[in-house]
Formats: sequence, C-alpha cells, structure tokens
Amino acid sequence: MKPLSQAQRDQIQSALKRQGKIAAVKLYKDWMECSLLEAKNAVEAIQSDPDDRGPAGTSSAERDEVMQQIDQALAEGKRLHAVKHYRKLTGKSLRECRAFVDSRINQLKANPDAPNSGPSAVESRRSGCVSVTLVLASLTISFTWAIVSQL
Repeated sequence: MKPLSQAQRDQIQSALKRQGKIAAVKLYKDWMECSLLEAKNAVEAIQSDPDDRGPAGTSSAERDEVMQQIDQALAEGKRLHAVKHYRKLTGKSLRECRAFVDSRINQLKANPDAPNSGPSAVESRRSGCVSVTLVLASLTISFTWAIVSQL
C-alpha cells in the first residue's frame, strides 16, 4: 500500500472540517482499500497531527531517528515503547500517540517491504508455539522409542 499523497491528505483534512470524521474515514478507506478500523486510526492520526511534523525546534534528523526507533520497537513487538517514543517526540496525549502508533502498525502490515517491518508480536508468538510443539513431539517420540527398544 502506498502512502497518501499530499493532495489526498488535504482532501481528508477538508472532509474533516466540512463533513466530519465519517466522511474522512470513508475517503481514506476507499483510497487505501483497508479495513474500517485501519481507516479510522489513520484519519485520527491525521486529525491529531495534520502537518505530520513534530513540535517546533525538532529537526528532521531527530524526527527521522525517532521514527526509526518507533519502527524498531514495533518490529520487536514493543508497542508501548513505540507510543513512548512518539509521545517524547510530539508531547501529545497518550490517546493521540496510541492512535498514531496503531496507524503506523497498519501501514507496516500493509507494506511488508518497508524497512524495519519485521514480524509482528502475534506472528512471533505463533512461531514460538510451533517450536515448543515440535520439541515436545520429538521428546515424546524419543521417550517412546527408548521404552519400546527395552522390551
């Protein structure tokens, strides 16, 4: 999924002002072909930070570094750390930061080729369960074989 163009962002902001949040979410959902929740989170992130810039005095290099830290935390499944990094950068409320991080998670899921978009926490847990299951199965087979060979 490609990111929104500046013209699309402007149209979403205009829809937010004139028609309300529902119209803006519908626009985003239609353009990005995503779920309603993903569209809602993205529009809320746009609404909370319309220019997508940090606070005054934050250089683009600092912002890029924090965004890399956020992406790295998300790749490691550390959502709370990502929220803290974004809050430190912007000084926004926890709710606004959580909405931004949720939107970022959805962007990374939709674009797996993006840098720092490693497996999600859920995918990591699933692979861990498979590993444990395989280890238990091999131990059971070994134990059974040892008993049968003694008979």
